[in-house]
Amino acid sequence: MPSKDEAARLSMSAGTPVTLICRTAFTDEGRPVEVNEMTLDAASYILEYDFDA
Repeated sequence: MPSKDEAARLSMSAGTPVTLICRTAFTDEGRPVEVNEMTLDAASYILEYDFDA
């Protein structure tokens, strides 16, 4: 559940859960080059990722 600050900043209704995503991008050598942390209103997003393997 969101903190009071998160709920206010996201203009969320009380009782709406959030989704926390923490993504780290690495170079081919394994060195981290980007960290992205997102807090999303869980009722407002559908997440879809497509990665080539």
